[in-house]
Amino acid sequence: MIRKFDKKNKEYWWVIPSEIPRLHASGLVPLACVQEQKNYTKMRGCIWQIFRRACGREDLSISAKLILWAVCERYRFETFSSHDAVSYYCKMIGVSRRTAGRGMKELIEKEILWLVLEGKEGRLRKSQASGKKHYLLVGLANEIIKES
Repeated sequence: MIRKFDKKNKEYWWVIPSEIPRLHASGLVPLACVQEQKNYTKMRGCIWQIFRRACGREDLSISAKLILWAVCERYRFETFSSHDAVSYYCKMIGVSRRTAGRGMKELIEKEILWLVLEGKEGRLRKSQASGKKHYLLVGLANEIIKES
């Protein structure tokens, strides 16, 4: 089911009604972008465009690239995020929890992903035990607007 975003949602606070400065460096998504984005295939194409660009970076480890693949594969159209547990991503790519954690930390530090908590505004710089975590792709809204 596709969630209706008609105003700012307290749970998914990263979908916001106003314009976003520096859209290419933000994990936030403008509400106008969400409302006009009806084509799931186009959005998936934008997600994979971000992945391909990140894979070309030589400063990312292989484990970070694999984790990014898993996040992109599990990205949700309904929430504009990926919210699986890191242990699930571990099973997807066949690495230990520790290796996956290091890869996820690398992606967050290099601002390829934003880590946020559902219902609590603000980014996290490192993972924490409590709360439902969401991973946001930085620059996704910019890619979607370029495709439109």
